[in-house]
Amino acid sequence: MNIAIIGGIGSGKSEVLKVAREMGIAALSADEINAELLKSPDYIAKISERFPDCVVCGVVDKKRLASQVFSDKEKLKALNGIAHPEIAKKVAQCTANPLVVELPLVLESGMAGMFDEIILVTAPKRERYKRLCKRGVALARARAIIRVQAPEYKLRKIATRIIENTDSLERLRESAKNVLRIFCE
Repeated sequence: MNIAIIGGIGSGKSEVLKVAREMGIAALSADEINAELLKSPDYIAKISERFPDCVVCGVVDKKRLASQVFSDKEKLKALNGIAHPEIAKKVAQCTANPLVVELPLVLESGMAGMFDEIILVTAPKRERYKRLCKRGVALARARAIIRVQAPEYKLRKIATRIIENTDSLERLRESAKNVLRIFCE
């Protein structure tokens, strides 16, 4: 069984993934997969071809790339066209059962069909902005990132389960355990 954890940036997806790992469930993160891909010469070459000023001496300048893609929908679409197929391949190669995958851009990636269950983690936008600012993300950049992500109402349409992250970290972790326990039986 493949289980996606989805939601906007700052919603609490990573904490739910952390709980899954603590429970001994096989878990992947699209962001971690992408970080590994950024070490691959073939992947870097694909990025360099489309974003030549974002690759310096064979290394992707992630800040420069983010600056470009979060201010231009076409560039974001181009980057996603490079990243999402590669991430999907890595997910498909994992045969663990159950498998939990943190996937921030489930609709944008076209990967929703790869999952038997889709857990949406939600949080109020104001709280998400606060969390991003605590991570050192400027408010303007946080707004730009949230603006290009699929709105929550669209994610709710594909979710099979929802975790409302409107309380404490302990409450989120408890909710995550309760939902994930279902897949361990």
